[in-house]
Amino acid sequence: MTGTPAPLEVRFWSKVDKTDNCWNWNASRGTAGYGQISIGGRYGRPNLAHRVSYELVIGPIPDGMQVDHMCHNRICVNPAHLRLVTNKENNEHRAGLQRNNTSGYNGVIKRSDCNRYAAQITHNGKHIYVGMFETAEEADAAVTAKRLELFTHNDIDRLAA
Repeated sequence: MTGTPAPLEVRFWSKVDKTDNCWNWNASRGTAGYGQISIGGRYGRPNLAHRVSYELVIGPIPDGMQVDHMCHNRICVNPAHLRLVTNKENNEHRAGLQRNNTSGYNGVIKRSDCNRYAAQITHNGKHIYVGMFETAEEADAAVTAKRLELFTHNDIDRLAA
């Protein structure tokens, strides 16, 4: 005979390592590296741990909204590091380079046909060409300025400015 399962809050917080900064999820992770927990419900699918943390501490997540990690740590479930954002805002707050990036700068592509650097961003699903530059550093400065102009949740560039 099995006992009554522990309440969700007890099960959830027992899987969290609270450090001085991030609260790291120490249980199951999905293929994208985000923490996940099964809470029953519809089809028994796992739920993203950071979303569960947000709902346990802050409240419901409105339809169409996403929960963004301000700390860029996919296993962090610290509610102080989480915020509600739209898909557009979440994409603006991405950290790091694309896997295929060879220039070392976000939004900068080395053009082999002319040995120059193209600067471009994606905003609201549209590709925006910023310009062609002699050096990667010049292209990076231009693309950073364009992101600062257009993006509302670009914390990385804002902190560096």
